[in-house]
Amino acid sequence: MKQYKVIHPHKSNYPDPIVLAKGDIVHYGEEDTEFPNWIFCESIKSKKRGWVPKQILSTPNEELIAKVKEDYAAYELNVTPGMIVLKEFELNEWSLVHTTEGEKGWVPNKVITPLKQ
Repeated sequence: MKQYKVIHPHKSNYPDPIVLAKGDIVHYGEEDTEFPNWIFCESIKSKKRGWVPKQILSTPNEELIAKVKEDYAAYELNVTPGMIVLKEFELNEWSLVHTTEGEKGWVPNKVITPLKQ
């Protein structure tokens, strides 16, 4: 995993995020206008709501119900400038990162920059 430095703060707007397992069913909502391919969904089982990548959802049916194709957790990290994170994965202008304290979660790409090696 490559190291990145946080250059702008980010605070999660969802302290109790949606967590989904492969096969879960969700209400398929609106697509984000700032970050395309993120769909606002509500879990049928837990009733939790949050942003889910379109790539892991089946095409919704007429009732706007979709099936989740892989496990997913919408944990966003609270980060401050100067922090160092390791990028695991990038999707739809967001990155799944790990902090040096062992936390794992999503941050927008615009708040991190590659660390000079």
